[in-house]
Amino acid sequence: MPGTRVIQFEPAEVADWEAEDQLTGRLAALVDVADPAEAQAMLKEVRLEIPDVIDHTELTRFSAERGTPLAESLAPDVERFDYHLVEVPLTILVPEGTIQLVRLRVRLSIDAGPDASAVAYDLFPRDDWSVVTHDVGQLSVDVAKALTFVCPPLGDALGLKLSVPVRWTSTSVRIRTSDRLSNPVEWYVTDRSINQGFTAYLIARSPKGANVTVRATVLCELRKPGLLGRLVKSGYRSAEQTYALS
Repeated sequence: MPGTRVIQFEPAEVADWEAEDQLTGRLAALVDVADPAEAQAMLKEVRLEIPDVIDHTELTRFSAERGTPLAESLAPDVERFDYHLVEVPLTILVPEGTIQLVRLRVRLSIDAGPDASAVAYDLFPRDDWSVVTHDVGQLSVDVAKALTFVCPPLGDALGLKLSVPVRWTSTSVRIRTSDRLSNPVEWYVTDRSINQGFTAYLIARSPKGANVTVRATVLCELRKPGLLGRLVKSGYRSAEQTYALS
């Protein structure tokens, strides 16, 4: 059975996150950047894991065999393109206490070879996903208004084993995404405290028969209380994780 690997991070400054903090004014004045020793100590308190092998389903064959609503949506293009439903789950372990994971960015690049181009035909979750609790019976992915994920029970009935995209309860989580038909694609998640996990879905469209590789990079920001009511923060960047779909 495929397992998971611990994501290895290095401290890194994320320029647009710094700019966001500067725009908040008062908050920026209360946050200090961790020194290298503090940054490493904070990193040791958390654990993020990514699969050794990412799950993917070749949707053209899937729709033909199972008769899902996707068949009608993709019919004009199935002779020219392959469609892969890709699931990239992150396991996030943040112990209860002082350390908080407040920013998470997942960046996926789709490579179909030197002479071919690929795009994220669709993606999920989308922008501004905001919840208090998660009703897993109403999770949906809109693919050209034809494919709907509902779990349970429809997801299981169709053979699609779906994860809840955001596996924590929150009143403030926000997700900002890239546009459809783009490559690379990003999910930028912000919350007061991100924990347990996040799952990104995309449908990769590539030329028929192309060998598809997905490259994943993860960025995150940790914070902890400092002296005199201030906060200490540090950003981190992972090494690139590579997955072959073909």
